[in-house]
Amino acid sequence: MKQKVGVLLTLILFASFSMPLTSISVELETLTVDQALKWAIDASAELRNLESNITNNEKKLDQIKEQFYVEQDYATVLDLAVQMMQLEQQESLSNGNIGVAKESLRISVMNLFASIIDAQQALALTDQNLSIMERELLISKVKHSLGYISKVEYTTQENNMKKSKSSRESQNLAITNAFVSLNKLMGTSLSKQYRLSLDFTYEPIKNGLQAYVSAGVLADTSVASQQVNVEVAEYELELNDPFLHGEEAEEDKEQSVTNASRDLYDTERTAEQKVVNAYNKIMDQEISYNNARLELDDLLLQKPVKEKQYELGKLTKLELDKFYYKIAQQEESIRKLTISHAIAIQQIDNPETL
Repeated sequence: MKQKVGVLLTLILFASFSMPLTSISVELETLTVDQALKWAIDASAELRNLESNITNNEKKLDQIKEQFYVEQDYATVLDLAVQMMQLEQQESLSNGNIGVAKESLRISVMNLFASIIDAQQALALTDQNLSIMERELLISKVKHSLGYISKVEYTTQENNMKKSKSSRESQNLAITNAFVSLNKLMGTSLSKQYRLSLDFTYEPIKNGLQAYVSAGVLADTSVASQQVNVEVAEYELELNDPFLHGEEAEEDKEQSVTNASRDLYDTERTAEQKVVNAYNKIMDQEISYNNARLELDDLLLQKPVKEKQYELGKLTKLELDKFYYKIAQQEESIRKLTISHAIAIQQIDNPETL
């Protein structure tokens, strides 16, 4: 029995102190958000369509203006005046929509960068955990062979190891798919991968909710579009001639103003709710971030103690690596929260992208 225990302790120590092999990394081209955004803008069909619509509206507006200046029929003049206003307002909206589309592309690029980096970091953590699991499984194999643990316990641990390896394959696939989405957005080769640059420093939200709500309503494209509908309806009512169009037409146009105003009110409430939801999400992120920092601080306080225990032989290398893994997990949680929080701040600072 003493010989068995001696063999067991020797193999356990070997597994506990063994180091994982370092994988060979391939140097990739660095890609920044600004460069990716430039390519995404160049490849955007939405932006090209918006620009084409502006050009077409300008042509239509010029044609209507030419007709308006020479038109002699009173009813036609009134109709052309309304059409001119509609096209001028639409041109203004379209110009604003181009800016919104570009900013939305920036948010999309950052979210894709974040999803890729998250998957890469998750893969790195999985590899770190697999190294630990492999050494634990080796110890369990020895214990099982010597009758210290049951077949069920060993098999369960072995299956968990297989699940983690399968999860690693899924994470690799997630990285590949995320790069495909990024390349599709940029109009580049779908198989290409990059070393992504996305660095943010955590900064709490600066303004109060009401300031963001007010700015959000003003910037919301749906509100702007509905405001145009109200102005057009009011302009049509202003130009209405009861002798020319009749009293029923006057009532219809008054009702159109009322309906458009109601729709505007509902649209503004919807815009407000979007901002409130975004603000509350940021508040939740900040609570999570602060809690995660406290948990990391606790782990870092324990770190020198654990390392000293290892130096004194009171802690194995495996136990120390498991502790380091907990720190790595916590640091990754903080990194993810920092990035998602920063992107959420950028969105609420540019509420038209919400």
